[in-house]
Amino acid sequence: MKKNIEEQLENAPNSSNEKHNVNGHGKLQVHENLKSNAKDKVQSLKKTIFLDRDGTINEEVSYLHKVEDFRFLPHVLEGLSILAKAGFQLVVVTNQAGIGRGYYGEKDAETLHSYLREELRKRAIFLKGIYYCPHHPKGIGEYQRECDCRKPNPGMLYQAEWDLLQENEEEFLIQSPYRLSRKEREALEQGNKQAERKAWLSHSYMIGDKILDCEAGESFGVQPILLATGYGKEEKRKIEEAGKPCPPYFENLEEAARWIVERELYSLHSVL
Repeated sequence: MKKNIEEQLENAPNSSNEKHNVNGHGKLQVHENLKSNAKDKVQSLKKTIFLDRDGTINEEVSYLHKVEDFRFLPHVLEGLSILAKAGFQLVVVTNQAGIGRGYYGEKDAETLHSYLREELRKRAIFLKGIYYCPHHPKGIGEYQRECDCRKPNPGMLYQAEWDLLQENEEEFLIQSPYRLSRKEREALEQGNKQAERKAWLSHSYMIGDKILDCEAGESFGVQPILLATGYGKEEKRKIEEAGKPCPPYFENLEEAARWIVERELYSLHSVL
């Protein structure tokens, strides 16, 4: 039955109706002030799963940066496969404070992320983008800063959206710099008033094991999901003790993926 649900959703039209005009160079525009040269072509922005890394995809290891220390959590590969087959594009957004604190470098993070991408590719799971924030308020040198990209701020999600609108490659390069200008960020935020962007956001999700992951997703406008893996159980306890509502909570990524697929299928059938 679950397999049938996944197949129905995979074969269904993209539930997001996000469309943007494309200019003569194939660059997508997202705001009236940025699309004066737009042509008649249109392209839909696919529904997206934003994923935390440590404690969500892989085992929690203090300042993980070595390939030999990387281990997928149980049920992660199954969950990612379900989501990929259901038509979601997958984007990783991860805080990497170890870079900012000087414990390892950006090349170490990018080597690890290349390994992650390749291991998933072997299983026909493709990561559209991998974004990492190297900053920390108590970091060293250029990394010591308050930034827009460190979760719970939603900067990496906005950057990913901008890149998804601009590019057509199957996969993006592994990226850390938050490059959006104020005008570009405002253009995306203005999109909150557009029905098309609301539709895309309503069919996209942020999955993580920490409250800050959920807060980043909520600030961006997608459905946050908290996992029990990593720090998830402790984080759920903190939410309950504070008397706050807990986001949808699942034992592992596979359970979350099946819930998402069933939720999307229900939403699809409700409008048919």
